[in-house]
Amino acid sequence: MKKNILQIHYDAASKQMLDPGFIPLEIPGNPRADWREYWAIRNCFLENTLNPDEYYGFLSPIFKQKTNLSAQQVEHFMDSNPGRDVYTFSPSFEYSACYLNVFEQGNKCHPGMIDVARDFLNAIDLPVDFTTLINDFRSCVYCNYIIAKPVFWESWFAITERMFEIGENPNHPLSASLNEITDYGKSEVQMKVFIIERIGSLVMALIPDLKVAHYDLNAMPWGNVLYYPCRNEMMVLNALKIAYRESQDTAYLRQFYRLRQEVLTRCEPGYEADPRHDYF
Repeated sequence: MKKNILQIHYDAASKQMLDPGFIPLEIPGNPRADWREYWAIRNCFLENTLNPDEYYGFLSPIFKQKTNLSAQQVEHFMDSNPGRDVYTFSPSFEYSACYLNVFEQGNKCHPGMIDVARDFLNAIDLPVDFTTLINDFRSCVYCNYIIAKPVFWESWFAITERMFEIGENPNHPLSASLNEITDYGKSEVQMKVFIIERIGSLVMALIPDLKVAHYDLNAMPWGNVLYYPCRNEMMVLNALKIAYRESQDTAYLRQFYRLRQEVLTRCEPGYEADPRHDYF
């Protein structure tokens, strides 16, 4: 299989972080830092014709730091699981298991995200009920750590380009909310960046026929080691999400929230002070 796995860099410091096994993709001068990696991905799609039988990925310079994976390990995983449309390398076990979908998790970290995402999807005639949308380990991915064929990227780009059009139009009623600043550690990032990061998960959830291989979450670094004692419970949480998605039996959903509350109470600092049922 032909793999076009690009790793984005902006400056000398990020260039030093690149894996020589990936293809370097420079953003000279980083002219639109407000769009983060999307600026480079967008230009690549606009300037090139994708081969439907080849794979394309756009990884951040901190891919190794986040996943502890080398280019050789990524290629070995893909070669060992041939015939898929999408390969994902998402390191966030607790996020993937403990939230119904990536948007619920995002709304917890960035309050107001779901309202902005819902308004945007409604505006492009793609309404989504986030209270029933399921992202299990198959469809849950963070940081855009996705390597896929154009059958995936075309759907992804159709959505993200609409967001780009709206975000770039100051007269559009949603432009201000997409460009609103939200906290991200020590830096400030626009809400649109975090929503774009979740569009890949949305596409995989909405197109179940996509053949996906996800790298074993247990083989990557834990984002929060406090969750490690509950790893078995988190496997059950994932199974409950799958059972609900396949049966639409709300009993599985109730079980998910009960067990999720137990896990968050044990593992999430500060949760007991505000033990919410959900983050919608």
